[in-house]
Amino acid sequence: MGQYHGDSGTTSGIGAVSNEVPAGRDAWRWLLLGGLILTLFYVVIPYGRLASAVYVVTTALAAIAVILAVKRRLQLFRPAAWRLIASALALAACGHAVWYWLDLRGLEPFPSLADAFYLAVYPLFMAALWMLGQGSGRDEGALSDALIVGIAAAVPGWALLIAPYLEDPNLTLVQLLVATAYPVADLIMLPLALRLVFLHRGRVAAHLFLLWGMLAYMAADLLYAHGNSAGWYGPGGLTDGLWLVAYVLIVAAIWHPSAASELRSHVSIAELSGRRLVVLGAASMLAPSVILVTAGVDVEVVRVAAIGSILLFLLVMHRMAGLMRKTHRQADELAKLSRTDPLTGAANRRQLDVELEREMSRARRSGLPLTLAFIDLDHFKRYNDTHGHNAGDALLETLVDGWRPVLRDLDLLARIGGEEFVVVMPDTDVDEARRVVERMRQRIPQQQTCSAGIADYRAGDTAEMLLARADRAMYAAKHNGRNQVALAEKESPH
Repeated sequence: MGQYHGDSGTTSGIGAVSNEVPAGRDAWRWLLLGGLILTLFYVVIPYGRLASAVYVVTTALAAIAVILAVKRRLQLFRPAAWRLIASALALAACGHAVWYWLDLRGLEPFPSLADAFYLAVYPLFMAALWMLGQGSGRDEGALSDALIVGIAAAVPGWALLIAPYLEDPNLTLVQLLVATAYPVADLIMLPLALRLVFLHRGRVAAHLFLLWGMLAYMAADLLYAHGNSAGWYGPGGLTDGLWLVAYVLIVAAIWHPSAASELRSHVSIAELSGRRLVVLGAASMLAPSVILVTAGVDVEVVRVAAIGSILLFLLVMHRMAGLMRKTHRQADELAKLSRTDPLTGAANRRQLDVELEREMSRARRSGLPLTLAFIDLDHFKRYNDTHGHNAGDALLETLVDGWRPVLRDLDLLARIGGEEFVVVMPDTDVDEARRVVERMRQRIPQQQTCSAGIADYRAGDTAEMLLARADRAMYAAKHNGRNQVALAEKESPH
């Protein structure tokens, strides 16, 4: 027989933190409105000293606004990430100041010290986006989806923004490296921003503002790169205004009340919303579309598009593998739930029926004993009426937790009714089963008692017959005064 424990004498959402500053919950609205007004003012006035001053000052004010939010909102989620963003905006302001100073004096601002400031912005933005997405649980699905979109965007990005620079014989090596660094940095930053939104499924408004800000920043970069390559870019227009829109949206993001929120999503990492499926489907079509458009025209672009298609396929396969793993885990969890009592974690009646039949078959083959105990708490209805049903539920949970150490791993404890339990004890005779049940009785909390009946398996028994004999023995214990263990009658079941 297996050794029982105690034979020697010893007998387990979305959380949001609101921390509004004195300016009130609407501060972000005023900052957003003021920033957009400054942006519109910059776009409509003629390009010159005033416009450049407005541009540099607006960018510097954005950096200051982010720093103030970090200092005043003590429970801001991931303040270190926002400090990086503030530093990036300060570097952008320095870059704008240098660029306008050179341009207004008729000097060539590209490449120059301004580019050093601008390129230093990207690592800070990337690190901040990564930090904001940390601490929310597993993000395997969100990162895979973001990479799918990012790699898909890289193919037309190469075709439209990088390839023209590579084919320009007039560019020096430094000019080529600087010119291509911007779209490359943007294409790296895109999946980091999308990961943040995919991870939180767009539920944090601050993250949506941040995403739109980053998208505006990247759009301005891409328009600037294409405009320079095609010869249509001029300072002071809508392209420059997009950078200011980006800064304003970032300020709105940190001042929005939801910037203090950490989303602990209970949504499955493998869950795909309809909108995200559309995004992923459209992204997966980008590379083949570029191949179709450029086939027979630009061999280099076709090669890059083909590589992008292969990477997209691998990412989609990785994503599908993740979904399959999650599906299997969920199936296992559902199977476990179908076998378990939701309140106590003990087996339910369905699992009892399955396991009892299995153990009876094993006992018939092996000839080893099999004993079953039927346990019913005494006066449990009165306990519920006196203390309330919540207290009754708590008692049952504590009861099962206290009984587990008494039983072996091969024993089965099942709850089959409100206060009714059955214990199946393989390789255990009646005397040993009685000692086990007595130890279980001693572990009932709140000075409650129970009555138990014990029956052993006999040749020719069915599960119903064995349960019925143990049930009758339990009722005999009740009739004899409760708080005791009774053995089933010895006569033949036939």
